[in-house]
Amino acid sequence: MPTFLCDLIRPAAELPEADVCLVGLPLDFGTVLEGGRAGAVHAPDSIRRELRRYHKTYNLEHDISLEGLRIADAGNLDLRHADHARNHAHIREQLAGLLRQYPRVVVLGGSHDGTYSTVRGLFDATGAQPVGGINFDAHADVKDRPELISSGTPFGKLLREGFLAGARFSEIGLHSNLNTREDIGFLHQQQATIVPLAHVQKDGMEGCASRALSRATQEGPAFVSFDIDGCAEAYAPAVSAPSADGFTPRQAVEAAFLAGKNEAVRLFEVVELNPLFDRDNQTARLAATIITAYLTGVAGGIQHP
Repeated sequence: MPTFLCDLIRPAAELPEADVCLVGLPLDFGTVLEGGRAGAVHAPDSIRRELRRYHKTYNLEHDISLEGLRIADAGNLDLRHADHARNHAHIREQLAGLLRQYPRVVVLGGSHDGTYSTVRGLFDATGAQPVGGINFDAHADVKDRPELISSGTPFGKLLREGFLAGARFSEIGLHSNLNTREDIGFLHQQQATIVPLAHVQKDGMEGCASRALSRATQEGPAFVSFDIDGCAEAYAPAVSAPSADGFTPRQAVEAAFLAGKNEAVRLFEVVELNPLFDRDNQTARLAATIITAYLTGVAGGIQHP
C-alpha cells in the first residue's frame, strides 16, 4: 500500500476519473498591478515539490487513510499571453472543463486575481447559478475597478457580475487595518458575512468555518479560497503581501479539513504563495500542509467499492 501522498498523484491523462484534480496557476501579474511583490508565478511548482516530499497517506489526528484517494494532476495552465484578459478567459475555460470532469479541483496559486476566473469556471460547470464561497484572507479583495483584473478585485467582480451569491459568501480573517470602510460597506450591502481575524482568534476556527461552510453550500456548489497571506508572517514569510498578525498553521489546517469534508466544496484554492521570499521552503510546506488537510477531509468522506 502507498505510504506517501506523492504515490497517489498521477497525471490527469492517466486518471480521467479521480476524486480530486490538481491544477497550477502560474500567475502574478494581478498582484503586481496592486503593488505587491512579483514571484507568485512560481507557486505551483513550489507547492508540488513540498507535496511530494513529506506527507504520508495516514492522518493520525482523524484516523483517516488517504490510500484509496485518486488524485489527478492536470499540470500548470499556460498563462503567458501578453493580454491579461486572454489569460483569464483561458483559466475560466480550463477550470470549467476540469470541474465537469472531476468532482473536486484544487488550485495551486498564484495571484488571487485567478479566483475571478476559477469561480466563473465553477459557475459555468455547475448550471450557471450564483455559487457560494468563502475567502480566508487578510484582505477583502472587493475593490471596485471595472477595468482591472487584479488581486484586489476578484470577489468584488464576482459579486457585482452575479457569479457569486452575496448571502452565501463569507470573508474570514480580515485584518483590522487592511480594509477600507467602503469595501466593508459593500460587503454588507451584498449580505455577505464578515468574520474579522480578532473574532476567529477569540471564538476558534472550527465554529467560524463550519458556519460559513453551511451558508456557502446550503443551496448548491461552493468554493473555498485560502490566501496564504492570511497567515501570520512568522509562519508564512513567502507571500505577496505579508502581515505580522494572522492565522496560525493549526487554524489553517482546521479550515481546510472542514472544507474537504463538505462534498459541495467543488473548488479549493491556496493562493498568493511567493517562493522568491521563502525561508527553507517554510511557506511552500505550509501551503502543501493546507492542501493535504483538504485532501484528508475529502478522503474521510469517500468510500470506494
